[in-house]
Amino acid sequence: MKRLLRNIGIALVATTVGVGTVWLLRGSELTRCHTVDVEGLTVIDAVEIRHLANVGLGLPLVSVDLDAVVAGVERHPWVAHANVRRAFPDRVVIQVQERVATALLLLDKLYLVDDAGTVFRQANGVSLDLPVLTGIPLNYATEQPELARRIVKDCLSVLARSAEASGQIQQKDISEVRFDARAGYMVVLRNGGEVLLGFAPDDALSRLARLAHPGVDLATPHRIDLGSPRLAVVTPL
Repeated sequence: MKRLLRNIGIALVATTVGVGTVWLLRGSELTRCHTVDVEGLTVIDAVEIRHLANVGLGLPLVSVDLDAVVAGVERHPWVAHANVRRAFPDRVVIQVQERVATALLLLDKLYLVDDAGTVFRQANGVSLDLPVLTGIPLNYATEQPELARRIVKDCLSVLARSAEASGQIQQKDISEVRFDARAGYMVVLRNGGEVLLGFAPDDALSRLARLAHPGVDLATPHRIDLGSPRLAVVTPL
């Protein structure tokens, strides 16, 4: 009998604690969402993120659907990734990773491209002082999107490796990376110089470094044709 009474007592205590915990988490004003904090922003307005998050103030914190908040926030074109957590007793914290605009893509209009090759929005109302990726036919984007994405990534690779390989070019010196279905890839410099890389840009950039080492000064405009794997044609402009 004593054991039975003890077990009943333990069950009653556990039930009381459980009910109290549920009340504390779902019913108490102490654990309702009073604040939505947004971290990691440099480009986006926090008001836009809170709107997309759609977290109802006054909602019990345990009732906030974190997956829905992430899905809402990641609808913003500048958001690459978002993480959301509950911060008891009364906050939701949204951590945002913004996209980094690396280049502009010229199709029917100018679009922003991030460092992963994602075309994420039209380039309205933002700085246009970025290299431009050109030459990709518009029908590639609509009819062969995978091919278009691969070309964009190749153009970004050319952009990133041009400075590393040549030893003379910096990204700020590059005006354009151009794709041509017949000739391959070309780097156009802000000083008017052109470097034709063909369809094997990594190999061509390695050969460009060897050309720059003995004395081809890329600070002055040249047209350098590296389209042939065995021949380099350098023409002052």
